[in-house]
Amino acid sequence: MSAVIGWLAEQPLLVLMLIMALGFFVGRIRIGSFSLGVAAVLFVGLIISALFTHYGHPIQQLHIVWVMGLTLFVYTIGLASGSSFFRALRTEGLGLNLLTVGLVLVSAAVTVGIVALFKMEPIISAGMFTGALTNTPALAAVSNALPILSDSAAVKAQGSLDAAQSIPTVGYALAYPMGVLASIAALALFQKIFHVNHEEEAIRAGVAAVPIFTRNILITRAGDIRIVDLNKAIGQHVIVSRMLPPDAYDVDGQLVLGQADAENITVDASKMQIASIYDTISAGMIVCVTGTQEALDAATEYLGEESAIDLAYYDVTSGLRRMFVSNPSVVGVRLGDLGLQSKYGILITRIRRGDKDMVATDDSRLELGDRVRVVTNKENLGRAARIVGDSYKSLSEIDILTFSVGIALGLLVGKIPFPIPGGGVLELGSAGGPLIVGLILGALGRTGPIVWRIPYSSNLTIRQLGITFFLAGIGANAGGDFLKAIKNPSSLTIIAVGAVLTFVLTSLTLIIVYKGFKLPYGTAMGVAAGLFTQPATLGYANDQTNNELPNTGYSTVFPMAMIAKIIVAQVLVVVMVKMGIGV
Repeated sequence: MSAVIGWLAEQPLLVLMLIMALGFFVGRIRIGSFSLGVAAVLFVGLIISALFTHYGHPIQQLHIVWVMGLTLFVYTIGLASGSSFFRALRTEGLGLNLLTVGLVLVSAAVTVGIVALFKMEPIISAGMFTGALTNTPALAAVSNALPILSDSAAVKAQGSLDAAQSIPTVGYALAYPMGVLASIAALALFQKIFHVNHEEEAIRAGVAAVPIFTRNILITRAGDIRIVDLNKAIGQHVIVSRMLPPDAYDVDGQLVLGQADAENITVDASKMQIASIYDTISAGMIVCVTGTQEALDAATEYLGEESAIDLAYYDVTSGLRRMFVSNPSVVGVRLGDLGLQSKYGILITRIRRGDKDMVATDDSRLELGDRVRVVTNKENLGRAARIVGDSYKSLSEIDILTFSVGIALGLLVGKIPFPIPGGGVLELGSAGGPLIVGLILGALGRTGPIVWRIPYSSNLTIRQLGITFFLAGIGANAGGDFLKAIKNPSSLTIIAVGAVLTFVLTSLTLIIVYKGFKLPYGTAMGVAAGLFTQPATLGYANDQTNNELPNTGYSTVFPMAMIAKIIVAQVLVVVMVKMGIGV
């Protein structure tokens, strides 16, 4: 056994792949409705790393792997969530960020109380605080703050400053794994307590894949109405794609139009036309309308009745095709500004992004990878394909130049030093910097000819790869320290206190956001994951909800949580050491 482990220890890349594969396998195991999902990769990494260390063959350090994974993960989340993040800041986002700062301060105050009560060593307790809140940059901030405490009794008790700076890592290593597990356990528990239905939440929040239908409506309403005014009149959004005037069809006189069969109907398809928002519809016309079931019902009630004449069936002049958006020049621009219909006679009726269908509007902005339903004259389909791109091969690639530039900007922002009172500096690091830059670039969409966003499918793939590399790498790195620390009986106190702190803080977050702010539970899960700046918790939330609500909550509070914990962690260790709190 030792020989096999020794050989594997010399193959770090192979071990990393094994951790990822086993982690995904374990993550799919369900106990009732609970499963760890991608978070299982972390725990598998810890176990395998501890096993290798036990046999005297520690896994080679994989620091660059988890840093790269974390960077890719947070940057792609930023790109995908940028628009929703800045919209949220104008509504509930400010309150959520204030809540985040408040909870971080409360957790620091509770930590001081526990350290004083149980006479715990203050430096390792500061590391425990960062591990319970699962934040590596905060751990680094604690170590960076110790030089200004070099004359304190707590630092001198460790023998040297170098030795003292390694102590927070022990507390972190002990509290971190249980911190991740405790936060996930709280999410699962309150999901049961609140009887959450994620599909219904997604529909109410407008992020669900709501089915889009097409209906033919006979206009019986007296008076003309312009198509551009229709949506305001019905309070819903529909799009009219085809129009058939009254003199273009004839129904057997003995039949009612709504009951007629195809063989009883005569249609002059040459008079059918593709609708424009500036056209007027009047009584006797038949129009083809696209929208949700609710929107179509409202349009039918307002305009007339459902028609038996299927305009798409009789249409021989116009063409309808789904096309991929792969042309960067149309990405991030309002459909109304593109002027596709007024300039080229091209009407986009639906946009499909991922698994979600949306009715196209003038304010809709296309993204790479979208599939759009195009209605235009048959001879114009080729031009439509050239305009939107319609190249699946192009979507299989990303613009490495803009993607790399975006990440590089994020890493540079993460290295900007911010001085803090008492000496030392604050840095956002490889998580905060790329996230903030990703949020900004994701909201911008494009800068002149440069398109910052990447295809939806590529974003999801890179995001999943990033979180998996991060969890596997950090698990493989921390297993040895965790095994060493857990053998010390006093370590059980740190593990227990850290786990309780994490569980209580997560529970408070979920209750306040879900019940107090009246936000979806999926958003509350994302806020909890953002408060802990914990990708594993977010990965679990995403697995449970299968929608974008957790990502929105996560990206809304993540930057503020990162900054707050970095500052509070440094203040915490300084206060506890200088005031002689604990041992």
